[in-house]
Amino acid sequence: MRANTRNQRGAAALEAALVLPVLLMLVVGTMETASLLRSWLAVQKASQAGARTAATGLGEETGDRMARIEAAAEHFLADLPGASQVAVRSWPDETMSGAAQEGDPGEPCQAVEVEVTTTWTAATPLLAALLPSELSLSGADRKINEPWRPCQSSP
Repeated sequence: MRANTRNQRGAAALEAALVLPVLLMLVVGTMETASLLRSWLAVQKASQAGARTAATGLGEETGDRMARIEAAAEHFLADLPGASQVAVRSWPDETMSGAAQEGDPGEPCQAVEVEVTTTWTAATPLLAALLPSELSLSGADRKINEPWRPCQSSP
């Protein structure tokens, strides 16, 4: 009877040794996936907030419109690790055809796009070894600027 108890304890230890690493990988994988999705959603929300601010024309009269657009986007990126970039471009009409003007939020009734880019790295060394060292996450949102003053027809 004593040998049987010892064998059962050995079997339980062997089962734990086999199951524990798999369970640990599932938990860590879930946490890393949640971190990646959280960062991706923050980038998407930042681009939407920046485009919404750009479309309103806020800051046009005071000359700080670009700063307001970048601040609206960076509000959602504040707690993400690493550097993020906010790019603003506009097109002269609603069709968004032709070359965009980089760094310009556009005039009333013109199309504007805010693109946000950041990098994500895995927090656990094991996943960092399995995945690329950094993943680039980007999001963009386009809007038509509101007519905060009369729209000019394009030539």
